[in-house]
Amino acid sequence: MIRTRARWATAGLAVTALTGLSACSAGDAPAAGTPDEAAGPATIEVWGWNAETGEQIAEAFNEAQDDVTVEYVLQASNTATQTNFQNAMEAGSGVPCLVQGFAPLTTMVVNGWAQDISAQVEASADLYNEGALAAAQVDGRYYGLPSGSDGQFYIANQKTFDKYDVEVPTTWDEFVEAGRELKEHGVDITNLAGEDPSILMNLAQQAGAEWFAIDGDQWVVNFTDDRTLAAADVIQPLIDEDLVSNQTYMDKPALLEYFDSGKMASTTTQWWSLTGYQTGFPDSSGDWSAHPIPQFADAAEPVTPGRTLPSFVPEGCESPEAVVAYSDWLTTPEAIEAGRNKETGAVGFPVQIPDASPMSKRSSRRTSSSATRSRARRSSRPRSA
Repeated sequence: MIRTRARWATAGLAVTALTGLSACSAGDAPAAGTPDEAAGPATIEVWGWNAETGEQIAEAFNEAQDDVTVEYVLQASNTATQTNFQNAMEAGSGVPCLVQGFAPLTTMVVNGWAQDISAQVEASADLYNEGALAAAQVDGRYYGLPSGSDGQFYIANQKTFDKYDVEVPTTWDEFVEAGRELKEHGVDITNLAGEDPSILMNLAQQAGAEWFAIDGDQWVVNFTDDRTLAAADVIQPLIDEDLVSNQTYMDKPALLEYFDSGKMASTTTQWWSLTGYQTGFPDSSGDWSAHPIPQFADAAEPVTPGRTLPSFVPEGCESPEAVVAYSDWLTTPEAIEAGRNKETGAVGFPVQIPDASPMSKRSSRRTSSSATRSRARRSSRPRSA
């Protein structure tokens, strides 16, 4: 569960990377998605890069009710969305009513892009879990849609840990000590890519750091608080004592080959990475086990860091209530089923809702049924001579 107090850390270094973008005046943007009772339902334009199911979800929503019409505009990528959106805001035309998050929410607020939708979100807050609600806020106000997060967990090459009689760590102190034990056998405890700052961001968030805050009309930036230094105290001995590898993420085949080699014992990950690991670990796929992410020794309760880039309603859209109605519908079983990939049968996990277990059971039953039908089809085929 993501703590509200840690929400600033999710912004991380990406805000710094985008501070060069010019601030946009909300007053110059057109009224997008304006409801017109005489013309029928409110029409809102939604931008996203979900090429697999984005359009079919929007179509299912349009068929399910008569109050709002969603027009899904497929973008080429995260980067293309950012470029196209910035151009639209600067031009003052063609601004959509809902944009899939392409940067931390603080960036959207700093640049004057995201409007305050607190009144609309608060009216249906009970549809969302604590982490989703926290991640959609800046300074206690909702500037994003509660979209959940990619909570992390820890995977360990159990075969490697067992081979050298090392316990899988449950705290970060144990993690560093396990690194020292494994190093004696030429095994790295994990990988720290030189170009990736996410491990510091995640550890700082987990520790409870607040890198960004608002004081009146000013931003307060603090990268040297005690909780961030606690995160740095985990990373520093890993570097000083050469307990980690430094494989780059820029060469994914080489990275996966190294992970698969047994020379790296563990890593933190998210659910969406597992498909790539399953196909990228041909030699060790059965050797890995999942565990809760290690904790700081002084933690009062287990805390899992998670990253999220909430979708937001741009300044200029006059139908935020229509957008939130669409967002609320996305929490329903019908909406989640509408997002099922027609080719693979996969369905996105609804990380924003309070209890996803009923959805998991529905999906499991459907998968089991599909597998049974598939086996039946195979058994009915004539055997080759």
